[in-house]
Amino acid sequence: MKQEIYEVPTAGGLETRLPQTPENASVAENLKHDRKTGGWSTRLGYEKYFPYETDWSPFDSAMSGNIALGPIYSLHVAQMLAGGARQHTLFEADGSLFLLYEASGVPTTLLTLATDRHVPTTTEAASWYTDTPYGTIITNGVNRPVLVNPWPLGQAPPTQTYAQSMIGTAIRDFGFTSPPPPVDPHRNVALEAGSPITSPNPTKTGGGATTIYTFSDSRAIADGARWGLGFEKNTEAVFAKEALFGWAVSFITDTGSEGPKSTLATTSWQLPGNAQGFRHAVALDIPLGPEGTVARRLYRTTNFSDDYTSVGDTTLYFIDDVRNNVDELFIDCVRTAALGAASPIIPTGPLPAPQARFSAMFQNCLFLDGGIVDSRNIYYSAPGLIEQFDSASFFTLSAEGGGITAMYSNYTTLIVFRERSIDVVTGDYATGFKVNTIANGITCQSPHSVQSIPGLGLVFLALDGLYALTGGLQGGAINDIVKLTGNQDETIERITPDCFSKAVSCYSALHREYHLYVPYDGNDRPNKGFVLHADRIGQGNLSALSTREGFPVGAIATRADGTIIFGHNTGTEGVPVVTNVPNRGLFVISGKRSMGYGFAADALYPLGPPTSRYRSAWFDFGDAQIKKQVSYVTLWVLTTGQPTITMRHYKDFSLRGVSERTYVMQPPDQKDLPVFDTVILDNKGIYEDHRLVPVRYSIAQQSCSWFSFEIETTDDLIFIGYELEYTTKGTRVVMGKRA
Repeated sequence: MKQEIYEVPTAGGLETRLPQTPENASVAENLKHDRKTGGWSTRLGYEKYFPYETDWSPFDSAMSGNIALGPIYSLHVAQMLAGGARQHTLFEADGSLFLLYEASGVPTTLLTLATDRHVPTTTEAASWYTDTPYGTIITNGVNRPVLVNPWPLGQAPPTQTYAQSMIGTAIRDFGFTSPPPPVDPHRNVALEAGSPITSPNPTKTGGGATTIYTFSDSRAIADGARWGLGFEKNTEAVFAKEALFGWAVSFITDTGSEGPKSTLATTSWQLPGNAQGFRHAVALDIPLGPEGTVARRLYRTTNFSDDYTSVGDTTLYFIDDVRNNVDELFIDCVRTAALGAASPIIPTGPLPAPQARFSAMFQNCLFLDGGIVDSRNIYYSAPGLIEQFDSASFFTLSAEGGGITAMYSNYTTLIVFRERSIDVVTGDYATGFKVNTIANGITCQSPHSVQSIPGLGLVFLALDGLYALTGGLQGGAINDIVKLTGNQDETIERITPDCFSKAVSCYSALHREYHLYVPYDGNDRPNKGFVLHADRIGQGNLSALSTREGFPVGAIATRADGTIIFGHNTGTEGVPVVTNVPNRGLFVISGKRSMGYGFAADALYPLGPPTSRYRSAWFDFGDAQIKKQVSYVTLWVLTTGQPTITMRHYKDFSLRGVSERTYVMQPPDQKDLPVFDTVILDNKGIYEDHRLVPVRYSIAQQSCSWFSFEIETTDDLIFIGYELEYTTKGTRVVMGKRA
């Protein structure tokens, strides 16, 4: 009998909307895009993060049994040098911040950077990481932001105790907490004429005074009028004039930023009548700065006494930098005419957002949100000085959009996601920053879902699905917000409503994939994966989305080479550490066809491969009223010789499928192909390539209006497309059943 053929050369991805695009799938699970054919490969899984070829330390019980790692809820790989030559893996678990310290020739060590950190609740997002030229800033909305820069940390020996003792140099609180303590200027006490110079110089009784000059000794400075503070001449007629000066100090950190200045500290003196030709120098006790201080900057007023021309003028001028955080004594002998520039009119203040949740680098400035209680203010630093915030460098967003839920720097703009809108910041520090709303009614409560995908735009998860912010936002460029999951609403609706903030994502340039893991079907942590395959975007009606099952992702990140790593979403939670060794620490999503590890007889062993499933769309072959009888499904696969596929088929939206026999992926009318990695071909090496094979399944199905088939396998193959053979006699469906 002559049959009609419906051909799908390339099988599409997930689409749940009815009616469906015929090329797409109702289920596309645990599959990855194959670039060579455009089909779906089953070569995926996850394995341990091996710092060494066969050693899982420091995540095994031998090296870190005292650290019972629970769920890893935040993870970041900081890229501090091109090509990944210097990258730091940071993650949080059990209220602690850890550094996986890896250096050439040094055993990999797990170091605890900080403890007693806030553990996010089931409705809170985990910590936010921003890489800067000076290290990585970590914020979480509760703890004070910290700056982590573990390079160079020094030669960490195998013992964690020694390495931990060095870790204080790698992390510190970010930003200035308050103005410094004031300097303490010593009183100047003049020696009487004729007093000799001794070593050390004599001081007047009473303490707190310093004498650093003399009038009549032969070793005195002959032209002292060129040095020091105060009056050059003080004859008998005018010797009662007063010199009054004030000083302030500020701290400079290792980011080059200058903090707020201290309160003014003053001292005054009068010269005796025979002091003509000499000035004073003043000794200052200067405070030491906190961790991260590399210099201290000193300022001074001019003489603002009633006896001088600048009465009451306490404008501060630059004197000098003390380029260390050790010296506590400074001698000020700079004349007023030699003072530097005046300090800024708008003063620098302490960190304006000590409980910031989000940060971003934009136009060489660091942007911080105000935190939960200050959720509509954005503060920005001076260019290149990420800890230097003056009191006027902030702006307030409009009330209509609600609080800030994420910030992301994207090329020439800063995108600000809010509770009810999306805003964009443009401009620069010199000309001023401007804020405009580009979308209303779109809510992104998943800050860790935001990723930039080349050729597509900025992708993020909103409450109703995945979106992409495309195009430019300056110079008249056209931008748009495109929904990527308009045909997958059924799956998006199953995300746990109160746990959108737990969604985590990454983009891998190596795999050309955007990975998103979300809490699903009532879970309170990520347990369902969605993968957007960038190479499939723009291929007509083909969906670019697939799903992942069985990947225990708690937090996820990408290394410099595009490798995707993740932290386990349960870890050792609720079970003894030793019995749960396979579930602790970091893992790699790779081509290893194994879903993690088991533990038996004091050893780890790889578990079985993932189960990959592909269920076709529901076919009506052009008219659902006409009854069809499908007789064959032919699969086009690239096979390595011996994989098996289970076939099931469904009719008229039935929930129970009919299983057909399982076939080996060998050509039906030819000699069996050699099996991958087992056969030597003509002494030219082992066979290690796929072969294209059509496999035809006979379908025992009665007439139907709609038809769908499903294939399932745990073997290694590439599924490209398929053909359906069917017949129709023109029979139409009967009328509906009477009530």
